[in-house]
Amino acid sequence: MNALLTFFLPALVCLTARAVEELPSWAIKAFNEKLSARYELVQKMEPSFFAGDFNGDGRSDVALLIQERTTGKVGIAILESGKNQFKILGAGKFFGNGGDDFSWMDVWSMRHSGKADQLFVGKRKAASAVIYWDGSKYKWQQEGD
Repeated sequence: MNALLTFFLPALVCLTARAVEELPSWAIKAFNEKLSARYELVQKMEPSFFAGDFNGDGRSDVALLIQERTTGKVGIAILESGKNQFKILGAGKFFGNGGDDFSWMDVWSMRHSGKADQLFVGKRKAASAVIYWDGSKYKWQQEGD
């Protein structure tokens, strides 16, 4: 299984990623106003963010790699456009089997599935999971370890 994941993962990332070149201005503004005092943007993987409809409301949201300034813990911030809301996954806040620090993560991509886009997170040759919206909150679904 790990051999298959290692072989097909790069192709899957290329096929499912819909990264935009530049962070949308509304997302920069929202991050600066609401999150920049506690978190900083992380450039540990490419791309460092994805634009997609993560909550299924028909509007483009943004998922960013972030790091909590005081602890150095890594995670994902999902900024929901139109709602002026955000959700922190990891980065000092426990979320699923990912815990409160996603620094273990060395690959991520976006998948298009049904109404809402999903985030795939993983560690090569180890664990992986899908983060998805269930209609009321973000959930963690373990795929492999």
